[in-house]
Amino acid sequence: MDRINAYDMTAQHWFARYKLHHLLFWTAFFVVWLTLRIDDYPTLSLTIKAGVLKVFTLAGAVYVTNLFLIPRLLYQRQYLAFVAGFTLLVMTTGWLVIRLLDHLLQPYVAQFKRLPNSDLGTQLYDVYIPLFFMVGAAAGIKFYVDQLRTSHRLQQALRSQAEQELLYLKAQINPHAIFNSLNAIYFLIDKKNTAARDTLMKFSSLLRYQLYDCNTDTIPVEKEVLYLEHYVAIQRVRQNEDLEVRFEADPALQGLRIAPLLLIPFVENAFKHVATSGGQQYIRISLQREADDIVLSTSNTCYEHVTATPGIGLANARRRLELLYPGRHHLSLYQEGGVFQVFLKLSLL
Repeated sequence: MDRINAYDMTAQHWFARYKLHHLLFWTAFFVVWLTLRIDDYPTLSLTIKAGVLKVFTLAGAVYVTNLFLIPRLLYQRQYLAFVAGFTLLVMTTGWLVIRLLDHLLQPYVAQFKRLPNSDLGTQLYDVYIPLFFMVGAAAGIKFYVDQLRTSHRLQQALRSQAEQELLYLKAQINPHAIFNSLNAIYFLIDKKNTAARDTLMKFSSLLRYQLYDCNTDTIPVEKEVLYLEHYVAIQRVRQNEDLEVRFEADPALQGLRIAPLLLIPFVENAFKHVATSGGQQYIRISLQREADDIVLSTSNTCYEHVTATPGIGLANARRRLELLYPGRHHLSLYQEGGVFQVFLKLSLL
């Protein structure tokens, strides 16, 4: 299977992007620690070993906090679990530092006037308290930077929304004139041609939804589902009869809210690129609810020689997801043989 794209940032990507400036920070931290503590150890070699041990254990605690505890617990509002996990991490790391230092310094006991970390008071002052404040400070910086990024994304979304609104106002035609024209066309259609009248009414519903219902940040999911149903029904009319079109929506979706017109690009893409000849051809669209998540999956037969690179519609949809649901969505596009598939999981609460 050829995975076209997956839009969640993994820890591997995170390190690849920031490893240089993190390396510089930890190197500087090690040099400062070495300068301050060089007189506490009998030899430079032993001081360096102790410094390396402390830097590596501290860095480990920092990255476990920033890459796991904060995103998986704090940002998911599991506050008690975060506090418990953070406390356990600091205590475990401190205990590990003390045990490893004891092992490292054991052969040099006779050269010390007073062994580091030889009593509980020294352990608290030299290990646990500094560890707590340094890991906590790193977590605070991580939280602050994430808030800045979220604020920046929000400002981008607001600017983009304002630009789109201006473009919309420039190109806007009087909606009442449009609906009056549609009504006139409706009455011109022969009453016996119920299919044409029904299709025109669905088109009118699509237009009304886009003009009037999409002016808020979120809408009930059932309205978006109805919009998709009408769109699929209209598209069925223009497809040949051999094409199987299946649309399924979970009734349990009712009660959730979603940004308007967020799902339509993926449905449009299925109809745009479906193969219409050569064996059994189909478009399958499914909307399901998993707890407070909505899961959209689409699959359609396609011509194997067609490039599966996402077009402007999917690129815009991806950008909207990044701006409106940062860290709360997973989008994957696949092409396997003659089938193109989209999987979107979106956390709405």
